[in-house]
Amino acid sequence: MENELEPVHYSVLYREILSFFLSVFDKDRELLFLDGTAGEGGHSLLLLEQFPNSKLVLVDRDSVMLSRAKTRLSAYSSRVIPIEANFSDLDPEFLSGFGVSNPPDGILLDLGISTFHLLHAGRGFSFRENEPLDMRLSSSGGISAEDVINTYPEKALSKIFYEYGEERWTKKIVEAILERRRHSRIGYSGDLAQLVSRVIPRKFWPPGRHPATRVFQALRIEVNQELLHIEIGVKKLLDLVAKGGLLQVISFHSLEDRIIKNLFRDYARGGEAKLLTKKPMLPSDAETKENPASRSAKLRVIHKSLPTDIEDEEEDEEE
Repeated sequence: MENELEPVHYSVLYREILSFFLSVFDKDRELLFLDGTAGEGGHSLLLLEQFPNSKLVLVDRDSVMLSRAKTRLSAYSSRVIPIEANFSDLDPEFLSGFGVSNPPDGILLDLGISTFHLLHAGRGFSFRENEPLDMRLSSSGGISAEDVINTYPEKALSKIFYEYGEERWTKKIVEAILERRRHSRIGYSGDLAQLVSRVIPRKFWPPGRHPATRVFQALRIEVNQELLHIEIGVKKLLDLVAKGGLLQVISFHSLEDRIIKNLFRDYARGGEAKLLTKKPMLPSDAETKENPASRSAKLRVIHKSLPTDIEDEEEDEEE
């Protein structure tokens, strides 16, 4: 049933991403691209269309998303190599097991949660429906959001909500969770959303957003260990991308962006790459009007080239 749903994911910053790739690569070359977070395949579709002689490694940790992306790209199946994995797994040895022997010329990561996950996955990513509190992106197991909410001690919950969600009402939210779970387990997204809504006074609700947004975001990051995988994965991809190639990463959270900024900066200082974005590229006003969910997106791009003098760009970077 899930795969019968039409793709709903908007390809964030796609014009800018294509522009960077087209500025470096001849569109008629035989290239190898790698989409490390396939989602619904929107970005991959654009790359396959714009680079007709290219092949693409299609990667996602979620088997449902990978299946949906493969269906969307079915017209190009002879040029697509699908792999169910986390992008942090990707290194030459791992990829060789799937017949990928050459380093990718272009790599893209879109770290945003898919609209499909929010609207249709049934795993408690959203507060719009009353779904089981799961939030796991991978089918390989691991701790669920329900486990986190009902078993983590006060200090650990506070750390997650404050650091990952930047939630100013953390103390009162955690107190309410501890009180609730003394009597009954919190097992559904609707229950948690209502609890948070009751704790935060209405006059302090963020405009245009549900008051539980930050809590849900923080839980998802914890459940899927997203920051750890970014740290590990981006390091690997910087080494993996071919000389003369590009690595582009879209992030949606300040902690994600900080990790990417630092990794890119340190790698460029080694003299083997150049930053093409001194500051992160943001969506245009037109894009945010068309797709409000893109408003927090940030794109950073690094060009892996022959050793060259890389100017110190740290002072130009956003903190």
